[in-house]
Amino acid sequence: MRLKLLLGKRNKSFAVPTHYNYFLQSLIYHHLDAHLAQQLHDEGIGEGTKRFRYFTFSRLIGHFQRQGEQLIFPRGAILYIASPNHAFLESLVLRLLAQGEIVVDEQSIPLYKIEVLPQPAYQPEVILKALSPITLRETLRQPSEKYTYYYTPHEPDFSERIISNLRSKVRFWYGRDIPPGDAYCLPHAVDPQKNYHVINFKGTWVKGWSGLYRFHAPPEYFQMAIEAGIGERNSGGFGCVEVYQPVRKKPRKHPSEQELNGV
Repeated sequence: MRLKLLLGKRNKSFAVPTHYNYFLQSLIYHHLDAHLAQQLHDEGIGEGTKRFRYFTFSRLIGHFQRQGEQLIFPRGAILYIASPNHAFLESLVLRLLAQGEIVVDEQSIPLYKIEVLPQPAYQPEVILKALSPITLRETLRQPSEKYTYYYTPHEPDFSERIISNLRSKVRFWYGRDIPPGDAYCLPHAVDPQKNYHVINFKGTWVKGWSGLYRFHAPPEYFQMAIEAGIGERNSGGFGCVEVYQPVRKKPRKHPSEQELNGV
């Protein structure tokens, strides 16, 4: 299930911090039932250290201007929020409608409208558009230190890790393992400069990628990608995607070595 929030007024601008992900995440938790918010934030769904919150949200979409450490939206903006958890979205909508506005960094922004979007029909292969940067990381160790390595879409491990992450989300959500088969998520149109983003989230610099991606997976993976996001840190506003266009031709059994290496 996906929501489309229309924010602001055409004749009145509003400003948000350049790095606003944490503020949007906070307002989402703030507008949930207290028990549900605490359960999602503190526990999530999963086991051990592998736990998911099962929601994601987009960047603020609309024309903006940069002014110092702020982004100015002169004609409003759109925010997409998605989750397979209907109780989560129902709780969020009720409280947002009751308040009629959202507050980002102590600034009130009018909430003009909330739309419930239809679930896109399953297609064996589609082009996904990243509405917020996709991030995948691994902690690597050297003799004297450890550091965080962020994968780029053109690396062979990127597709494998996207699908592995979705497999875990699907398993915990449905309560059973659903093999991915020959699933893949490959860069379709990803510019190394234009689609590369570095975002400060609660004091941590997170690297991620927007752009278009060729995606082939079972129906459960497709739905999870659309409703819970792909990659990591989804509840922090990363990996929110939408169907850009279906691929009409029959999908290949598996991407070639050249595609995996971005050639």
